[in-house]
Amino acid sequence: MALSRDKPLTLLFDLGGVIVPWVGLDALATLNDIPREEVVERFAASVISSAFERGQASEAAFIAEFQQMFDLPDTDIAALWNSWVHPPYPGVLEALADLKTQFTTACLSNTNSLHWTHLNKIFSLDETFHFAFASHLIHEAKPDASCYLKALDLMNCAAEDVWFFDDTEANIAAAQTLGLKAFHVDRSVGVLPLLQDLGLQDLGLTKNGPHAS
Repeated sequence: MALSRDKPLTLLFDLGGVIVPWVGLDALATLNDIPREEVVERFAASVISSAFERGQASEAAFIAEFQQMFDLPDTDIAALWNSWVHPPYPGVLEALADLKTQFTTACLSNTNSLHWTHLNKIFSLDETFHFAFASHLIHEAKPDASCYLKALDLMNCAAEDVWFFDDTEANIAAAQTLGLKAFHVDRSVGVLPLLQDLGLQDLGLTKNGPHAS
């Protein structure tokens, strides 16, 4: 994949399937003996789940809804939910540390308070990125245009200056509509192979990054 003439100023990353493996959808499909697509549909149809993702429902309300949606046993649901968020893909934190010296880096994740706390026990999101945006904290979720626009506003940057990385096609399409250059990530391997294909770690563009004088 060849690098375009335009150089990004900001690199914006999804988290699950991009920086860290998120295996919950597949795990729930296996537990319920249903297709992965049906798991996605059940979440999308749940008012409480959508509200929880936007920080508008309590953890207790989500756990009760989640347990009922997937007929889960009476166990530690929060621990089970968090267990499906794994540590970062090999080498990706080192790559992000290098990229942070050359570009403004940020994450924009559809997530929730349980996963956000869990992730920060694995690694520091605030130390990894210049900006860390979570749907439950900004009260917006992808692929809604308002989610991307809020992140752009908070970073004070233009859409055309951003390269966005996500593993979900709908999120990619929404970002492209707004003028971001968007790349689809293979969730089986995470973002590192794509970063290497793009040559982002070898550009030597420090002068174009956030530390420019």
